[in-house]
This record gives sequence, C-alpha cells and structure tokens, in this order.
Amino acid sequence: MSWSWNLGRLFGIDTRVHASFLLVLLWAGLSSFNSAGTLVAALAGVVFMIAVFASVVAHELGHALTARQYGIHTRQILLLPIGGVAQLDQGHMRPKVELLVALAGPVVSFLLAGVLFTFAAIAGGDLSPDSFLGSLAWTNLGLAVFNMLPAFPMDGGRVLRAALSSRMGHIRATQIAATLGMVGAALFFALGLYTGRFMLLLMATFLYMAARGESRVMPHPGPRRVIDPNLLQDGDDPRELLIVRSPRGRIWLLRH
Repeated sequence: MSWSWNLGRLFGIDTRVHASFLLVLLWAGLSSFNSAGTLVAALAGVVFMIAVFASVVAHELGHALTARQYGIHTRQILLLPIGGVAQLDQGHMRPKVELLVALAGPVVSFLLAGVLFTFAAIAGGDLSPDSFLGSLAWTNLGLAVFNMLPAFPMDGGRVLRAALSSRMGHIRATQIAATLGMVGAALFFALGLYTGRFMLLLMATFLYMAARGESRVMPHPGPRRVIDPNLLQDGDDPRELLIVRSPRGRIWLLRH
C-alpha cells in the first residue's frame, strides 16, 4: 500500500504502518500534554499509543497464524490510524475455518488483557485506567469486546457470517452482516456528532465504507475455480467446496 512503511517481518509476515499513523502519535502527545502540561506526559502518551498498536499487531497475528494452520497465506498486516488489518490471500473460507480465524484475534486480546491485569496487580494493585498497565489492559479488553460486535467489518461480523452461511448461503449471510455493519457505523457517526469526537467520526466513516464494500463483493472465482455442480469429478471431496447461492438462486461451487 502506498504511503506506508515496512516495520519488518513477524512470524514471516510483513508488517506495515500507514504514514497517517504519525497523526495518531501527534494527537496522543498533544492530548497528554494538554492534560498534564509536561513533556514527560506527552512522551508517555506517545509510548502508550505505540503500546496500543503493538496490541493491535498481536490481535492481527492471531488471525494470521490461525489462518496459516489452514493453508491460508497472509500477504501483510497493515496498521491504520483506526486499527489493523490482516490481509489474507483467500477471500472465501469454509464457515468453520472463518469462524476460527475470526475468533482468534479477540481471543488474543482477551488473553493480553488478562496478562496485563495480572502484571498491574503484581506491580502495585492499580487496575484502573489511570495507570499505564491498567489502561493498556482495559484497552485490550475493549478491543476484544468491540471486535465481537456482530457486524462487518468487525470480527463478530465474520463470526455471524460463518454461523449463517451454512443455513442461507455465503452471499445472503454477508449481506446481513454488512447491513448490520452499516447501521452500526451510522449510529457511531451520530454519537460522534453528538459528543463532538473527531476520532469517532473517522472510525464510523471507515466502518461504513468497509461494510458497504463487503456487501458489494460478489463471487467472482474465475473460470478455473468455477465448478458446475453437474460435472463433479470422481474423488472430489465436498468438504473442499464452498457452496454459494446468489440472490437470484444461482449456485456456485468454489474450490478452496
């Protein structure tokens, strides 16, 4: 992606950060400076934001490493001002695989929150958001809970799609999860307008665009991957095929 820098490879996966991340660090430093009035506080704010995005990388690695167990390659992990994205090579996954891959990120965040709460308790017993460790623990907990909302593009939306796909098909399940995502984004935008929080407005805009883009994705596997249901060959394993039903009732079988 243009305007991004390579931070290195983690577990064989390229990790990049978008240039706009500098604006987040600047915002964190200025906010902390305005609150405490010292350069030390400003530096602490920047360090905390870096720690938050390190947690986001761990969250995305949870997705990527779980996907690797099923032979799905991750092109890269990209850090954006509003979070991270693990860009997987395979667009369509079997429901069970998508469920496990989607859950892996929040599980990592929940585990990180537990570890940080434990360290905070050992270090001094301050588990409140006022301490560095306590605040980072609560942030990871919030990251896990927020991502489990059943709407695209959050992980909970992919969990919902995986749960619905086996009953109503991939496309219909995607449309439901994406619609919930757009509705949720609109609510977040309204909340941002009401509270005057610019970051919430930015996040809501991104969520809406991501959910809207997901709703427009139609199966386009290419001629080498489309299988006529009437031309299945001997030895074809149905578990290797993803059944997708279009809105007009046409059935596609996509080979994994």
